[in-house]
Amino acid sequence: MRKSKPYSPAAVKKRELLPKDPYLRKNPNPDGAVCAECGAVYKSKRWALPAKGASVSLKARASIPAVVTCPACQKARDKYPGGVVTLRGHFLDGHRDEILNLVRNEEARARGYNPLERIIEIKSRAGGIEVTTTTEKLAQRIGREVKKAYGGILGYTWSHDVKFARVGWEREKEGREPR
Repeated sequence: MRKSKPYSPAAVKKRELLPKDPYLRKNPNPDGAVCAECGAVYKSKRWALPAKGASVSLKARASIPAVVTCPACQKARDKYPGGVVTLRGHFLDGHRDEILNLVRNEEARARGYNPLERIIEIKSRAGGIEVTTTTEKLAQRIGREVKKAYGGILGYTWSHDVKFARVGWEREKEGREPR
């Protein structure tokens, strides 16, 4: 008789690495595709943005057989978040514009590595700001960069069944806080 393996955190991590995102298709088009909304190109099993300053030309689009909508544009259209960052505290009131610029800059930096990492929406809520992202990794990056720049308290919560992260950052007082 075969004994079952004991529970281990590594087993949970392995299951988490399996793609459970309904927006990620196995093979959108094996010959390549281009997103009609953002211009991202799918080639060799990867989504990539065209080089800086260059858009996908008509000639290049003619060589790519399919025009589709990339997973990030679909998630943004459907408002399907992969992560939520909540920024709170009295410190936020005096530094709102600076912090939002930092959030947008981090999105631009992350999008350079992976064009599917985007901000879906930035909402002002009572007592703070809520940023929804297309991936859980971008939510983590934004939280980490805000804490690195402004200090405060940072917390992460991950879902066990779907790829979703909730990141909370809070700083109450002005002045120098330990990082």
